[in-house]
Amino acid sequence: MKLDHSYILPSIFAFIVHVVVALIVTSEWQASSQITPPVQIKQRVQATLIDIDSLLAQQKQVDKAADKKIADKKAADKKVADKKAADKKAADKKAADKKAAAKKAAAKKAADKKAAAKKAAAKKAADKKAADKKAADKKVADKKATDKKATDKKAADKKAAVKKAADKKTADKKTAGKKAADKKAADKKTADKKAADKKAADKKVADKKVADKKVADKKVADKKAAEKKAADKKAADKRAADKKAAQQLEEVQQALDSLLDDEEAQSQALEQQVSNGQAVSSAVDYIRDEISLKWVRPANALTGMIVELEIHLVPTGEVVDIQISYRDISATDAFVSSVVKAVKKVGRFDKLSRLDSVLFDANFRKFTLKFKPEDLRL
Repeated sequence: MKLDHSYILPSIFAFIVHVVVALIVTSEWQASSQITPPVQIKQRVQATLIDIDSLLAQQKQVDKAADKKIADKKAADKKVADKKAADKKAADKKAADKKAAAKKAAAKKAADKKAAAKKAAAKKAADKKAADKKAADKKVADKKATDKKATDKKAADKKAAVKKAADKKTADKKTAGKKAADKKAADKKTADKKAADKKAADKKVADKKVADKKVADKKVADKKAAEKKAADKKAADKRAADKKAAQQLEEVQQALDSLLDDEEAQSQALEQQVSNGQAVSSAVDYIRDEISLKWVRPANALTGMIVELEIHLVPTGEVVDIQISYRDISATDAFVSSVVKAVKKVGRFDKLSRLDSVLFDANFRKFTLKFKPEDLRL
């Protein structure tokens, strides 16, 4: 605490005054105690001489001592304050150094964390890239396997169809040979029976001739009535009857002669029918394969679900209309919708444009396709 120097001198001066007054009072008290009975003496004044200079010097020494004490105290206070300031400065520096070290450690930790995060992100990106590549490679491999499986199945189906057709052709040829042998035997039997059959045939022809003549006569009569009426009726009826009889005899002969031709024609028709059946079967397999490739299996699809679609096409193979003709009770809306979407994705069955127009109109202008996947989960 600092002393106010403006109070020091008045305080010292007041102290001196009090001392002087006390000395005067004391001297007076001592003097009064020694008074004897009144004696006529010459009055004298006793006074104590006070050396002001001495008092001032003494006061100056006191002031100097006080000032020194104050200066010493001030120096001590300053020393304490300086020490306190130095300690505070050291503490502040230590705190600042500690703070800087903590900041540096935090920065290093953040940098390390950032580097670790960057490294982890890079590793994660690399891992993701590797996983994506692996998934893409797997997808390509799966597609190749699926395509190969479909191609192999198609080739196997084609091979089986060709073999089936060849077997059928062989069987048909064998049947045709047997039929020809049977026909030859029948012809021999017919030749043996020809006399009897001819007699019956002649009678039948005669009967037929009579009946035909009757019809012809009426027809000729009607015709003549429109054209000539009466004049040429008899001659025209005879000519018509003779001509008709000759035609009937010729037709009988042609019927006998054309039996072999009919057999050959039937064989050719059968072969054409087999060829057409194979073409239709191949086209149906092609349509089913195309739809299966575009079909995306819904999550709730189960084995046993069936949907039948009525599909309308134009000769180019383009789909113009799709209708649901039947759906099994277990078939869900998602399953039915997925099949319809698959047909719409195909959009056009290009290979059908190569079919014969008659075959296309008879089988694919409007047809029903039954979709029943067999490889679904239970």
